[in-house]
Amino acid sequence: MNEKLVNPSKKQWFMLVLCVIAGSIAPFFQYCHGTLSDYIMETYSISYSQLSIINTAYSFACGIGLFIVGAMVEKRGCKFFTMLGIGIMIVGHAMFFFAPSYAVLIISRLVSGFGNACIYNAAYTLAVHWFNGTNKMGVATGAMTAADGIGTFCALYIFSLLLERLGISSGNISVIVFVVVVLVILILILKDPGIMDIDEASSAADESNKYDKAMNKNTIAHCIAVTGVLGGLGIANYWGPSMLVDLGMSSSNAGLASTLFTAVGIVSSLLFGAISDKMGKRRPTMLIGGVGMVAGYLLMIFGNQGGIVSIVVVGMICTGFCAYVVYPIGFALLSDTTQSSKIGPANGIIQGVSFLVGMFVFQQIVGVVKDFTDSYWIGLAFCAVLTLFTNVILVRIFIREKDEVAKELAK
Repeated sequence: MNEKLVNPSKKQWFMLVLCVIAGSIAPFFQYCHGTLSDYIMETYSISYSQLSIINTAYSFACGIGLFIVGAMVEKRGCKFFTMLGIGIMIVGHAMFFFAPSYAVLIISRLVSGFGNACIYNAAYTLAVHWFNGTNKMGVATGAMTAADGIGTFCALYIFSLLLERLGISSGNISVIVFVVVVLVILILILKDPGIMDIDEASSAADESNKYDKAMNKNTIAHCIAVTGVLGGLGIANYWGPSMLVDLGMSSSNAGLASTLFTAVGIVSSLLFGAISDKMGKRRPTMLIGGVGMVAGYLLMIFGNQGGIVSIVVVGMICTGFCAYVVYPIGFALLSDTTQSSKIGPANGIIQGVSFLVGMFVFQQIVGVVKDFTDSYWIGLAFCAVLTLFTNVILVRIFIREKDEVAKELAK
């Protein structure tokens, strides 16, 4: 039986906007310290490897938290976990920027990491639920991926400008107050969808031709793909500013240059989300994105070796653009082929594994290699090979389009 897809209502679009606002808070708090890497290392007398531990502690807590939230989100509600996550991240951010010691830095990132898990899973799942049964699922998942780009841009550029004008203490207090106000507004107007909130035809969509388990072939495929995506984005966000500063850029300019990939990523996530909706196919764009990410790594390597800042920036833009193509299309594929009640748990599996492996492994590789060799290129080369494996070879093997899933289940 073919699923009847309908146009989203105005209320569904409005709720998507609120989900995007909520979703942008997580990457903001995740990456906002990226432009202050040198300041943090000098203030706390830590090495590149120790800075990597701070970054990966966050990813570890987020990864574990995603499994926990994924198992509970459908029972307690997506709005509850989204609001909880924002509150936790506010606390973690305050702890980090007023930390008296390196140990407190790590603890604060563990706190923020769990908060990110709540937002990352719940806000994304909430948007998918609002758009379930519509013909704009790719646009919805693209918009949620754009939220990541918006938050990252604000973290790496707007935040650095704020600190330059107000100073570290006043700047961070201003951010905390602003996000608290946003949290209160979201608590008042964001909601979980009910039967009466969604178009009748949409809510009655047939799901008999979709996987009825959270762990399925497309969960595995997207888990692999997001591992490569988050590895690439993490390197661009965490190490991008440091790479550019080492090549002679100022911290503020490095922060701006590092956000260019998020700007193009916002466009690519929305554009390719809409294109994949029109095509009715998700595999081709995911593979194109994977190949493009590998090409971006190669450009970063060439630029680092030649000391050419512009090529490093172009490589970061290429990697970011293509990562933002892969990410939403994979979630749209998951929504196409997995029953709505299993989306939250499936997201927990995907995001949990990808954070633990993608963020942790990729970050540690670059940080450790930098300490031992005083060079980025070896770590970047290793990441390029991993991305080729995760986002091209394995994705091609595991992905199943919705018509293929329907045929598989009909047997």
